[in-house]
Amino acid sequence: MQNRTKKSCQVCGKPFYGPNDYFYCPECAREKKIETVVRIRTCQDCGVEFFGGPRAKRCPDCASKAKAETSKQHRMHGTRRPLGSTDKCQWCGAEYTVICGRQKYCSDKCQRKAVLEWQREHKKSYSKTSRQYIKQRERRKQAKKICVYCGRIFTSDKPTNTCSEYCRQEQRKITQCIADINRGYNRDMQKYINKREEYRKETRKSENDQA
Repeated sequence: MQNRTKKSCQVCGKPFYGPNDYFYCPECAREKKIETVVRIRTCQDCGVEFFGGPRAKRCPDCASKAKAETSKQHRMHGTRRPLGSTDKCQWCGAEYTVICGRQKYCSDKCQRKAVLEWQREHKKSYSKTSRQYIKQRERRKQAKKICVYCGRIFTSDKPTNTCSEYCRQEQRKITQCIADINRGYNRDMQKYINKREEYRKETRKSENDQA
C-alpha cells in the first residue's frame, strides 16, 4: 500500500486508491457513470428530447408506435425467417439453422467476436467525435492526489504519489527500510515513521495557518 497513489475524489473530496485515469471515489464514479450513460437524446422520428441510453433512437411514444408498426407488418407478411429455416452467419458466412427470431450468428463464438468488434468500432468513433483523448489529458492535469509521505493534496499528470522531491526521497528511505527488514536486516524503522509524523504535523499546521 505504501507505493500506491492515494487520490482525492474530485466530487466529494474523499480519499481513495485507484488507477491513473480514476478521478472519483467508487460511489461518485457510479453516479457519474449513470449521468454519462443515461442522458438527453433527440428522437429520430419526432425530434423531441428524452432521457435514454447510448443506443436509444426514439422517444417512448415513437418507440411504442414503431413497435406497433413492426407487429402489424409481421401479421400482414408473416415471419421472414421461420424457425428451422437456414440463414447465413453475419460474421463468418457459414450457414446455420434459425432457432430464434433475432439470431444473427451461427454460434456463441461468432456472436462474441461480432460484439467485441462492434464495441471497438463504437469506442473508436466515440473517442474521435467527442475528443475524449484531449479531455482525458486535461483531466489528468487536474487529478487530485494525496502525497503518500506528508498527506498534502496536490495535482500532477505524472505517475507519482509524492508531492515534492523531499517527500519522494524520504518515502524512498521508508520503502528501502521495509525491504531491508523483510530481508532480515536489523533496521530502525521507527525513526523514519516519527520523522514522517512530525513532518505531517508541520504540513497540517502550515495549511491551517494559510486557511
